[in-house]
Amino acid sequence: MPPSSRLPRLFISGVEAACCLGDDLDSIMSRVRAGESGLKALADFGLPSKRGGWIADRKRMLHQRYGPASALAVDVAKRAVAARGWSRDDLAEACVFAGSSRGNAAGWLDPWPGRKRRKIYAASNNLHSEIAAAVSIELGVHGATHLLSNGCASGLDALGMAMLHLRHGLAKRAVVVSVDLPLSQALLASFAESGLLSANDVNDPYSPKTSGFFPAEAGVALLLETGSKRPSDAWCELAGYWTTSDAYDPIGAEPTGEGITRCLDAALKAFSTQRVAAICPHANGTPAQAAAEASALKAVFADQAEKSTLHLLKPFTGHSLGASGALETAILAHAMRDGLLPANLPNLTEPAKGFTVPATSTKLAKDDLVLNLSVAMGGHNAVVAMTR
Repeated sequence: MPPSSRLPRLFISGVEAACCLGDDLDSIMSRVRAGESGLKALADFGLPSKRGGWIADRKRMLHQRYGPASALAVDVAKRAVAARGWSRDDLAEACVFAGSSRGNAAGWLDPWPGRKRRKIYAASNNLHSEIAAAVSIELGVHGATHLLSNGCASGLDALGMAMLHLRHGLAKRAVVVSVDLPLSQALLASFAESGLLSANDVNDPYSPKTSGFFPAEAGVALLLETGSKRPSDAWCELAGYWTTSDAYDPIGAEPTGEGITRCLDAALKAFSTQRVAAICPHANGTPAQAAAEASALKAVFADQAEKSTLHLLKPFTGHSLGASGALETAILAHAMRDGLLPANLPNLTEPAKGFTVPATSTKLAKDDLVLNLSVAMGGHNAVVAMTR
């Protein structure tokens, strides 16, 4: 979905998040700008991944009516709406798009870490759609309500589908939520069995030594509005959304990165006269994904006159599965509002020649573009373009 002069402009007008870096977006950004990773030892889990990231305030995930992921979605959504000041009438006319890879599975597969034991309401808590329903119920949203579950691209897909909904006049505003809570022993064991978790603690996604990802929790809410011109308090503008499929394997990455290439290439061609200031790649740390993504980045951006700037956020936050793309969007939106992308953690490896992973902040000019990429298990790829 490239931009069009015939369609309304889209803006992110409110954001809230919780992850291992903090329980609100301001706290998260403070630590990112300080160059701090939120990953900690996972000693209590006895699994190959030596570190992971979790939300400190467990109360955000407790609710008598909903599972933990639903409770977290409601929490971040309520805080984002309160900060934005949407009225009951505003919310009644809104729509909800949610994204989650694992839904409320952590609340019923085994006891939730730090969560008081409660009766499992199996009729609803094992349904991914409960996340979107809970937000709709608690906020009083009467428009469309949808849940996207496309693996690690779920958050970006929820954002993209909300963009399509608003672009075509089906609603004036949207609440986009994305949550994943994989730090339960049963879920982590399944990732360990697949060989996807880091086994050597190398937190450098494109390094030849990378061996897997660092699992993490996150909950994100993004508020979207349409308009003919930019609201003075908008965080950034959403300029486009593209998605492709590798049609290759349910788990493994297509080695050449051909599907990722097509997705990025479509985004780049849509903005041939506009500067792409930075790319936030998926960069989850699994060797196969690193190789495929590096190949795609090289194929699309290698001929650029200047080195392409990459901002890798998972070394800060860990990999929160379906919530990762939305979490990265929240961080990028905050940075774009301030006009300054945060520095990467030091000494990260570039995926190929022609790229830089700067350990210093990147200034953004007006109309600069940032591309955010998510790559999901099963070969599903999504890109969202954001402009300042």
